[in-house]
Amino acid sequence: MDALSRLLSLHPVRAGLDMRCRFGQPWNVPHPALSERVAPYHFILEGTVQLQLGQGEPMRLQAGDLVVLMRGAAHALFIAPAADAVEVRQAVSAAPVQLQVNDDQAGGARPLSDFLCGQFHFDAPHSATLMQALPEVLLVRGAALPEADGLRMLATLLRNECGGADGRAAPRAGAQAVVSGLAAALFGLVLRAWLAQGGPQPGLLALLAHPVLQGALQAMLEALHEDWSLQRLAALCHMSRATFVRRFQQVGGATPAEVLQQLRMAQAARLLVYSKMSTAQIGEAVGYQSEAAFNRVFKKFSALGPGAYRRQVRAVQAVGEGISE
Repeated sequence: MDALSRLLSLHPVRAGLDMRCRFGQPWNVPHPALSERVAPYHFILEGTVQLQLGQGEPMRLQAGDLVVLMRGAAHALFIAPAADAVEVRQAVSAAPVQLQVNDDQAGGARPLSDFLCGQFHFDAPHSATLMQALPEVLLVRGAALPEADGLRMLATLLRNECGGADGRAAPRAGAQAVVSGLAAALFGLVLRAWLAQGGPQPGLLALLAHPVLQGALQAMLEALHEDWSLQRLAALCHMSRATFVRRFQQVGGATPAEVLQQLRMAQAARLLVYSKMSTAQIGEAVGYQSEAAFNRVFKKFSALGPGAYRRQVRAVQAVGEGISE
């Protein structure tokens, strides 16, 4: 398994796609702030969109662009001032997502704007590590994507499943399940495209994108239980120990030991929730021979002991799934 896949497996992301906006008249739509660990995204299918975040200059988005607001901040999407905008309403559509319009004729003509809206949910408490490694505004420019890039193809697939060209076409059999599956793949494709466009700031993803240091991160991800000395990691990157430590901290924003501990605790959290392994077995699986030492580090990482963490997260999941104990 490659490093990005391993990293994503440690930080599961739940994706939702619930709205398509197809506007034929001037429009302005505010979006309130969302709760912690929820990041809204907008995928531009056609036309142009202006994104206003805070008091800064608006960001212009065009067809093929995808933007994620990683901190869930309040923002507005528009092409006209609020005073000049035509009211938006929900249209009748059999598609698996809601259709918002502001012009009854928009379906039959080229719209001013056509885009998809959804959210990425970072449900696991330890996923904060991944969120912090990403900028407040994660932007992928469609024009910079290779012709056969997966994100380009996904845009076409999502458009077809979400009502076709005008958003009102009869849904195909299984459209809801297909849209859910496509949305689930979206975050991985976004990260891959963002990395390729040179996006990373110092952190885990910058290490992942580094042509030399990614070897050390890959090795740690493949065998979190092993004793990763600085000398051993430096040798993998063909560097002296001092050079390795200096470059790793510059790119990763943390020491190799700190990054290794983050990865180990993320894997431990995942195993606590999704496996039946005992605490001692999980500690050993992530490199701790002493259960007491593992418990101590995990509590520092999550503010809860392993057992309490397992009970709390499973209880939250049960409530979310409508399961009564």
